[in-house]
Amino acid sequence: MAMFSTAFTAATMTNKDKIKYLKRYINLDREIERKLEEVARLRSKLTRVTEVYSTEPRGGGTIYGKTEEILAKIVDLEKEIDADVDRLIEVRDSIKSIIEAVEDDRERLLLQYRYLDGKTFEWIAAEMNYSWRQIHRLHSRALTNLKMS
Repeated sequence: MAMFSTAFTAATMTNKDKIKYLKRYINLDREIERKLEEVARLRSKLTRVTEVYSTEPRGGGTIYGKTEEILAKIVDLEKEIDADVDRLIEVRDSIKSIIEAVEDDRERLLLQYRYLDGKTFEWIAAEMNYSWRQIHRLHSRALTNLKMS
């Protein structure tokens, strides 16, 4: 599998391109979380049954009249999530190997916090006991030194 799309080559990647590449893991992880929340909402609709009393005769039916549709949606979303998780593992392994090749320990740690753990620059600065400005300079240097092969 090609590591880069045809728009990028290792030699011509700018720091902005590298950031976009590295953020793929966090973005995909967030997308999976969103889908899991949607599945949970749909499941709660299936379990929520409220009686409505009416003088009008009503036919028997399904919850909200759409149980089958809701179940089909859940199945489809779960298949998407499974495929996304497989892709997530591949993306994480790829990004992790690129970051682990960084020689400077501080740069490597910063990149791990940012692109594997999804931490903010403020959190990273506090954790590494640096100022916000120092973290941004270190981040810029880490990206410049990052070898995307």
